[in-house]
Amino acid sequence: MAAKARTRPRAKTKPKPKATRRPPLTVRGAGLLAGGLLLGVGAGVTLERTLVGRDRRRHDPEAGERFGGIRGTPAKVVSHDGTRLHVEELGQGPCLVFAHGFSLTQAAWHYQRRDLPERHRCVFYDQRGHGRSGRPRKHDYSLQALAGDLKAVLDWTGEERVVVVAHSMGGIATLQFAEQYPEELGSRVAGLVLVGSTYVDTVRGMTAAVSAWGSAWAQRTLITRAFRFMGQDPERAQQLRRRGSDLGYLGTRLFGFGSRPSPTQVRFIDTTLSGTDVEVWAKVFPSLIDFDLSESLEAVSVPALIVVGDKDRLTPPAAARYMADKIPGSRLLILEDAGHCAFLEEHEVLDAEIAAFADEVLVPAKATARKRQRASVRRVQGS
Repeated sequence: MAAKARTRPRAKTKPKPKATRRPPLTVRGAGLLAGGLLLGVGAGVTLERTLVGRDRRRHDPEAGERFGGIRGTPAKVVSHDGTRLHVEELGQGPCLVFAHGFSLTQAAWHYQRRDLPERHRCVFYDQRGHGRSGRPRKHDYSLQALAGDLKAVLDWTGEERVVVVAHSMGGIATLQFAEQYPEELGSRVAGLVLVGSTYVDTVRGMTAAVSAWGSAWAQRTLITRAFRFMGQDPERAQQLRRRGSDLGYLGTRLFGFGSRPSPTQVRFIDTTLSGTDVEVWAKVFPSLIDFDLSESLEAVSVPALIVVGDKDRLTPPAAARYMADKIPGSRLLILEDAGHCAFLEEHEVLDAEIAAFADEVLVPAKATARKRQRASVRRVQGS
């Protein structure tokens, strides 16, 4: 029996809307990929699940670490605008104050919390809106507000001399602190350790990591719209982020780590990132675009240790080199095959460098005995 011919009536075509100029596909794709990876949204398709499953099954020497399980003596510090900051301290000795990065918590300093309190008083705090800290009543997440929080924590320590150890957004806020409170440098703040940080617009680094094509303004616009969506519909954004957990893991691996990271470390950071409320993401993000603290670099009048992973795609080594060149007497440490979370990946090297640096700037006898020259250091594989 012959098959009947298909004689579907033609659908009436609607008049085409007036064409509007849109960014090139490569630009749209780059921006959406950056936004999607950063937000952790998207369908958990088979390929993503296969890649994530394979990655998580790799041999992992860090699998036994109790990430997030180290707790210190807690305290609440009231900042300049009344925001309550959650602070924890461990150990005794020369004082180190740790400031974490965007969407993380103080728990991200896992190895530093584990190893450095043996000889140092280590003070950790959650940035406003992050972790156990409160949210500002007036929704102020500006760099100026973050710098004010750092000062409040320094005041609370009661220490005469401290070293500030800061990562990413924490490092940016520390540079703002140096500009905002110059009298603190050299008096109370004896030195700075800036890990995976930058002095200018973090989105430039992120978009450059995703694509070398297209215009920067178009990429910035698309990413900013993604964060605006989160602010307008946080419940929906949270649902999408949970639904795209596999893509979130891959995004964390791509933007946060080197070529063969510990799956447990990646999962720990991915979980920490997803634990920060999307409303906070949307409010903090504007502070991380369109800023330029280059003029504050030469005003840093204390020793500085600049640390960066050579695979850091968010705050690339070029930014670290520039900061090391502009901050008088600073020292640059480049960690091989490490990404934005170099404080996890190369914790043994970094912790040793932080301890030595703190001894030099906080303990006068050791500073005189072992005065370090400004130099560029690169970790040798296997060291």
